[in-house]
Amino acid sequence: MFNWIHLTPQQKLIGIAGIIFCLCLILALFTFATPGRTPSIGLPLMAIGWLLHPGAFVPGKRTVAWRGAPLLVKIVWAGGIAALCISVSAGVARMMA
Repeated sequence: MFNWIHLTPQQKLIGIAGIIFCLCLILALFTFATPGRTPSIGLPLMAIGWLLHPGAFVPGKRTVAWRGAPLLVKIVWAGGIAALCISVSAGVARMMA
């Protein structure tokens, strides 16, 4: 999505729809989470990072990778990884209790 001017209208629509879907999913996870449980928002954050990456919609050999990602994408991916770790550790702690 960072290469917005180079995208076709169909790619723009798919990207915007994907980001809106992920944001709605995150909102639903926080809204409907049972009290005392950590909602797992890591995967939607990873999807948003992928949709924001400039290489996501570029055909050819360019891949979506960490080293080619802008700073905002790296921050979103790092937040997703941290959220996944917190969610997994909270789940393991509940199982052990």
